[in-house]
Amino acid sequence: MISFKRCKRLILVLILAPTLLFGFDFPGYATYHGKVIDADTLKPIEGAIVYAIWIKCRPGIGSGSCGPGKVKEVLTDAEGEWVITGPKGNDDPGYIRSIIGYLVPWIESPRIGYYKKGYFPHFTVLGGFAAYAYENKSENLEGIILYRMGDTEEEKRKFLDEWGDCHCYPFIPVKDPEKKLHMLDFDFRYPMFAKRVPSFSVRTLYGVIGLKRAVTPEEKREARGLGLNGLYPKVRQPLLMKALENEPYSIEGRRYDDVQE
Repeated sequence: MISFKRCKRLILVLILAPTLLFGFDFPGYATYHGKVIDADTLKPIEGAIVYAIWIKCRPGIGSGSCGPGKVKEVLTDAEGEWVITGPKGNDDPGYIRSIIGYLVPWIESPRIGYYKKGYFPHFTVLGGFAAYAYENKSENLEGIILYRMGDTEEEKRKFLDEWGDCHCYPFIPVKDPEKKLHMLDFDFRYPMFAKRVPSFSVRTLYGVIGLKRAVTPEEKREARGLGLNGLYPKVRQPLLMKALENEPYSIEGRRYDDVQE
C-alpha cells in the first residue's frame, strides 16, 4: 500500500511536471496602462471604453484551438488615462508546448481595444495614431515608437511602402519617453528621418492612442461599430454593449450618456 507521504509526493510531482517539462509557469500579472486622446486636438478623451480580452489557447498535435477568455473593461478618466491589471500572457509558448499543448494550455497577451462614440474605433484610420514608450537597455535605445500612416491616401501609400513589410516599427529617439507621453510633450509626427526597431524585440511600457473624430455624416456612419477591433462572440462586455446600443453606461460612479448623432 502506498503511504500517505508518498501520495503527497506523487501529487506534487503531477502538479509540477508541466512546469519542469514544458516551461509552463503559473500566470504572472502585469499592469497595462495608457492614454486615449483626440488625434487632431491632442486633448484627452474622457469616458472612452478600453477593453482587454485575453486569449486562451490549447493547441494539440497537428491542430489547435484558441478562444476568448478573461475580459476587463475600464473607462478613461478626465486625463484620458486608463489602467488594467491582468495576466502577462505569453505569445510564444515554445516548440515543445506547441506540440503537446493539449496537456498545458496557456494565455496569450491581451487584445486591447478602444471605443468612444463619435470617433473611429481604431488608430489605423487616416489621421489616427499610436505612440508607445520603448526602452532597450541592451541596445542603449530609448524613445517612442510611432505608428501613424498619415492624413491622406498619398501619405498612407508612402507609409506602407516604407514600413509595411519590414517587420519593424518607426522609432524616434527621445529621453524619458514615458514621461513625455504622459505629459503629451510630443507632437506625434515623424521627424525628417525615423529609425527602425525590429517588431519581434518590442516590449512597450506605456502607450497613447490618438482616435480620429468622425465629422461628416458619412464619417459618422462609418465610425459606428468597432471596425478592426471586432466583437468577440460570447464575451460579456456590458459597458461596450450599452455604448453600442446608444444606452448610458457607468462605472465607479462615473456616468456617460453619449447619444450618437
